[in-house]
Amino acid sequence: MSTAASSSHLAASSDRPSQGQIPGPSSQASQTQRTVEAKAAFTASLTSVAANIDTELQARARNIHANTEQLSKQEKDLQKETKNLVKQGDAMQKLVDRTRRELQRTDFGAGLESGLEEARLEDAMADLDRDLALIEETLRIVEEGSEGEEEYEMTHEDGTSSAGGGRVV
Repeated sequence: MSTAASSSHLAASSDRPSQGQIPGPSSQASQTQRTVEAKAAFTASLTSVAANIDTELQARARNIHANTEQLSKQEKDLQKETKNLVKQGDAMQKLVDRTRRELQRTDFGAGLESGLEEARLEDAMADLDRDLALIEETLRIVEEGSEGEEEYEMTHEDGTSSAGGGRVV
């Protein structure tokens, strides 16, 4: 206990009436004074805590409002990009439809009305898919900047494959 706290504790204990004594007016006044001081200290403590919480909540509210503005901007950008993707999807669908019509008019498409057209088209698409996968893998290796020995397998047009190693530059 600090010296001030000790002396106030002693003063408080000397102001208290003993069991057989009746409290006098000076002891009641000092008890009232201590109660008023305790209430004031408690009120000041609550005010301080409330001010700290209020400051923190105001900072959070400002942050939320700032984030709301950013989210609104991102939402608008997303809607714009979605519209662009829809346009691109429509353009791609038109390209596919036009290509399909052109294939039907060529020798490739002539006489294939019985379902063979789809089978040949699927085969051609599968070939394109494999070619694109090979190109993507090549680009990935180049982008990684890999300079070590790499094993690779190459599939030739005749269906045979060959393996080899080499330096990727």
